[in-house]
Amino acid sequence: MNAALKIINLAVALCLLVACATPQPVLRAELPVVDWQTHLIQQQALSEWQAQMVIYGQDRDQKFKLRLLWKQQGERYQIKIKDFIGRTVAVLEGVPGEVSLKTSKGQHFQGEDADQLIYELLNLPIHISGMRYWLLGVPEPASPHRLLQVSADGLAAEIQQQGWQLKYLSYSQQSGRRLPSQAAFSIDQVHLRAQIKQWQIP
Repeated sequence: MNAALKIINLAVALCLLVACATPQPVLRAELPVVDWQTHLIQQQALSEWQAQMVIYGQDRDQKFKLRLLWKQQGERYQIKIKDFIGRTVAVLEGVPGEVSLKTSKGQHFQGEDADQLIYELLNLPIHISGMRYWLLGVPEPASPHRLLQVSADGLAAEIQQQGWQLKYLSYSQQSGRRLPSQAAFSIDQVHLRAQIKQWQIP
C-alpha cells in the first residue's frame, strides 16, 4: 500500500513539474476597432511622413521592382528611386503643378505632371498624387471614391478610386497609428504591390 502511494505521489509531482516547465502563452492586448470616419480624417490630414518601401510592378510590357524612399512634407514630396543594391538612380521632387526629376547620371528634367514625367522618362506607371494618400490606407480627398470593403478592425480592405482598385493586405502599428504594411493597386493591365518596410511619423 505504501509503495502504491509513493508511486502516485511521484506521478503527481512529475505532472506538477511538467506543468510548471511548460511555457505559458503570452497574452497580447488586442488593438481596438477603428472608427473609419475618424481614421479617414486623421490619415488624410497627415501632412508629414516618410516611408521606405519596395514596389513590385507589372504592366502589359514589363515587370519591375523598385525601392523607394518617399518623404512627404505638406504638398512637397521627394521620392528617391533606388536600384536593387540600394543606389539612388533618380530623385523625383515636386509640388502640385511643378515637378523635377534628376538622375544619377546628372540629367535634369522638369514638368507639370509627375505621373506623365515619370512614365515618359522611366516608363513607370505610378500615380503619384493618389499614392500619397493610398499608401496611408485612405483615398485621395480631391476625388470621389467607393469604400468597397472594411476589415474586422474597421480599416479599409478595398477602395475604388479614379478607376484604380486599392486592396490592403496587412497593417502595422506605427507611431500610434495603424498604417498599411502591404497593399496592392491595380488599373487595367497595371498591377502594383507595395511592401512598406518602415514608417517614420514626426
